Amino acid sequence: MNVHPRGWSLTLAALLLASCSGQLPGLPDAPRDDAANDVDAAPDGPDADTPGDGPDAGPDAAQDDTIGPDGPLDDGTGPDADADIADDADTTVVIDWPERRVGIFYLAWHAYAAKAMQRIPEGERRTVEAVIRDASAAFGDMLLDRGLADVAMAFHYHLRPEPGFYCLYRPRPGEAPYDEPYAGPDCGDIASLAARHARQLWDAGIDFVYLDLTNLPTFSPFGDVLGLRPLEVLLEEWHALQRAGTPTPQIAAWVPARSVGAGETPMLRRVLDVYDAWAGTDLLLTHAPAGQPVVFIVAGADVEASLLDEARARGVLPVRLWGNLDADRLAAGDAGWMQPCTEGGAFTTLLSPGIPCRQGYTTASPLGTVLSVSYSYQVGYASLPFQAAGRNEGLTLQKQFETAFEVQPDYLLINAWNEMIAQPQPNPYPATLGSLRRSMGVGNVDGDGLADSLWVDMYGVEFDRDLEPTVEGGDAGLQLLTSCLRVYRSGTTTCADSAEPCCRLAAGFHTVWSLRRRGTGTWGGDHVLTISDAEKRSLIDGGAFDEVCNPFYGPPGMCGGGTTGDGPFRLWVEGGTGRAMLYRCFTGVAHFFSLDPACEGTTVEGPLGWLATTRSSAMPRPLRRCYNPGALVHFHWLDEHCPSDPAVREEAVLGFVR
Repeated sequence: MNVHPRGWSLTLAALLLASCSGQLPGLPDAPRDDAANDVDAAPDGPDADTPGDGPDAGPDAAQDDTIGPDGPLDDGTGPDADADIADDADTTVVIDWPERRVGIFYLAWHAYAAKAMQRIPEGERRTVEAVIRDASAAFGDMLLDRGLADVAMAFHYHLRPEPGFYCLYRPRPGEAPYDEPYAGPDCGDIASLAARHARQLWDAGIDFVYLDLTNLPTFSPFGDVLGLRPLEVLLEEWHALQRAGTPTPQIAAWVPARSVGAGETPMLRRVLDVYDAWAGTDLLLTHAPAGQPVVFIVAGADVEASLLDEARARGVLPVRLWGNLDADRLAAGDAGWMQPCTEGGAFTTLLSPGIPCRQGYTTASPLGTVLSVSYSYQVGYASLPFQAAGRNEGLTLQKQFETAFEVQPDYLLINAWNEMIAQPQPNPYPATLGSLRRSMGVGNVDGDGLADSLWVDMYGVEFDRDLEPTVEGGDAGLQLLTSCLRVYRSGTTTCADSAEPCCRLAAGFHTVWSLRRRGTGTWGGDHVLTISDAEKRSLIDGGAFDEVCNPFYGPPGMCGGGTTGDGPFRLWVEGGTGRAMLYRCFTGVAHFFSLDPACEGTTVEGPLGWLATTRSSAMPRPLRRCYNPGALVHFHWLDEHCPSDPAVREEAVLGFVR
């Protein structure tokens, strides 16, 4: 197996300049080595067919100059016109790119969301995670009730990036700013932000980023502020860094290739113009051996073949990319940016340290073998139970990396870096389900205009896929990614180095199945909670118990379609700060559960796992203990208050589960 250094060097001019000054730019400690369609499967974004909420909301911008390394193609102005480093002192780095490439999903859509946050006093800026943690808060408190939902184009922050609520938009040199509602905000120190990202990603082991323009099929003021101009800005800033002697990842765009209406310009065509402007630099992701720049294409049934032909004619390699792809689409060559773990060939969100992930991948893309790994992933709405894997204290990333170690793909795609914003989506589930149709943990919120909306791609910290450090989540994800990429770059097919955090698997969660005695109604008979799949099957096969199903979706090993609150949930396997053990008990008449190790004077049947003592996205669902004194039966209820029935009494919230 060939090993290629992922190193870099400076141009001769840079070395001569440095030697004359007595200072050499800092080098890495050591080069890294590298051995040789559903809504829920896409990044969140506006639907182009929704009036007033997408790229079709405005006409093509009059200012359409394309920015290259020397400025707009028509006037020669741009970031290099006032460069601090003169051409004769150019310190441009030359990077020795490896054969096997590593890229990460990158979002630059934050302009509208950041603009809305600027209009809120600093101490009152809330994220979705903050709302989940505060029982008195509501999603409407974030933007809707402040009259800022339209300013933000309905984009809400799920968590707060460490650098603050940033964005990457600025007008082109000499370009008049857009009028409202397309006016971009003052994004602050974009150069420092771009440098921070470049350093963090490079140090982690990332070769390239691919920018999301997936929901922007046409060029418009909206699409320009949201996607196209930030692509140019990142190219400008990273070009300046490379000229100053700092290595950066390469850049690619991920864009639709749909037919558009009369008078409209396909966004892909504008992206190709940007590629033309930056040809000859080392900034665009380039696929060896032909040396073609790569553009990722939204892989759907509506791909316009003529646009792909146009890309090829302009020397650019189009690569189809989407998520949650089945085996047939992977075999046909579509690449997956997000692929769930599988069990028996079906997607699953229930991960365990001892069970392989086996996410799907393609071996037949124009790039060769392409495999993705995710910090979290979803198969439906991330804010509903069991429809997303969650971070699982890093276990999700670790298990997906196990597949990468084994496969050693030509291209490894990481999901994700800095999305963090999402639009609430309409709730498709029947109102008869009551609070069970709502996002986890907010079932009893009254007066919240967004209470019945759902979140697709993320939900707070736990169900967010982003690895950029945040205020709420810290930098644990970035540190874990760095470890996993060190192991991956070594060429090993197994993760066996106990010194690497990537190889020390998190313990994960117990699945707690709920069984109800058959023929006794919802709260008339014995309820049994079990973490044993074998016990579950035995009780069901014995004919005395039925499994209580999860509403909507049941991953493999769990039934779906339930309509009551006494369904399954998950508990931590290991204890820690803010956790309490939940025990299974037996009164001699019926089973129940308790936080008391002595089971309140009854028979202790054993521990079930650890719940949370406070609410967060990791454990958002209140676990209530209900009691039917007439039948001497205890049972649990999730998200909602215990049933409103004369026969039922609500005892307490014992803690929070997922």
